[in-house]
Amino acid sequence: MIYDKQIEICGMNVSRRYNIIDSHLHFLDFTQDSDGFRALAEAMDISGVSEAVVFGMPMVKKWDYLMKDRPLYYMSNDSRCYYYSATDYILANELKSLPDELRVRFHPFCCGFDCTDKNSATQIERLFKMYPNFWSGIGELMSRHDDLTALSYGEGIHMDSPAFRMIYDLAADYGLPVLVHHNISPQYAKEPIYQGELQRALEYNRNCKIIWAHVGVSRRIKMEELLIIAGRLLNENPNLYVDISWVFFDNYVRGDLMRDEEVDTSIFVDMWGALIEKYSDRFMIGSDKVGHWADYPKEIGKYYLLLDRLSDETVERLCRKNVLSLIKRY
Repeated sequence: MIYDKQIEICGMNVSRRYNIIDSHLHFLDFTQDSDGFRALAEAMDISGVSEAVVFGMPMVKKWDYLMKDRPLYYMSNDSRCYYYSATDYILANELKSLPDELRVRFHPFCCGFDCTDKNSATQIERLFKMYPNFWSGIGELMSRHDDLTALSYGEGIHMDSPAFRMIYDLAADYGLPVLVHHNISPQYAKEPIYQGELQRALEYNRNCKIIWAHVGVSRRIKMEELLIIAGRLLNENPNLYVDISWVFFDNYVRGDLMRDEEVDTSIFVDMWGALIEKYSDRFMIGSDKVGHWADYPKEIGKYYLLLDRLSDETVERLCRKNVLSLIKRY
């Protein structure tokens, strides 16, 4: 479905040309606050987004007693972050309170788990029983995640760990996808140091479908061969899916991080577009907005640079079909 209506919001011209399902959206921020579902639905309507995969935020940013101002983001200051299981209950209660015509637009994932703890799979199954016929997937779970990893209490998380493997088994049994944030390397590293953990996780249980958030990058990760690495991983692992949310699109598809002044942006769009066409059943679009929706239309609109260059069939898969093929709907 294609829209052709121009809307001005916050000084921006937004052209709704595609019917999109947002595959990656945090309803809550790092303080567990949100602008709410009704405001989100309005922002989605403006942006041509009909449905969204939603989850809370598995971490909370601590308000250290020495700090006068409350930190609103994990990078606001050097105070620690800690796991917050109540995020799933907040999300569930907010979502279940909506009228049916609004609630059906949202597909909830559960995420409030310390994935170094082998109790996590039991906790997830308890959530399934408390909210039957409700959860559409699991995630976004945190593994390697730039500054957030360094600021979090506890031991380091690895997506091939025993606790993660128990979650993959549970997800496979329930037929649910698992969305994981796992950076392919540390910041500034030239080699994909953490790629092996991803590969071992994918090999562990081929019946578990893993969604690799942001194609394994976040801030200050410049991986020259990411396109080649992603293509190889998709070729070797039929249970691997990826979303192109957050800074991945800006830095790699649009080429902000990779190009110099002499290189045309379209080169990067075309290269990634070719990979998406080849594996058109494994890519999804996500906003990765975190609790607040003021610039949601702008975040969705940036993807038109890519969508306008893809075949109609690939666009439909990228915008809708791939998400719907993965999630459980009730």
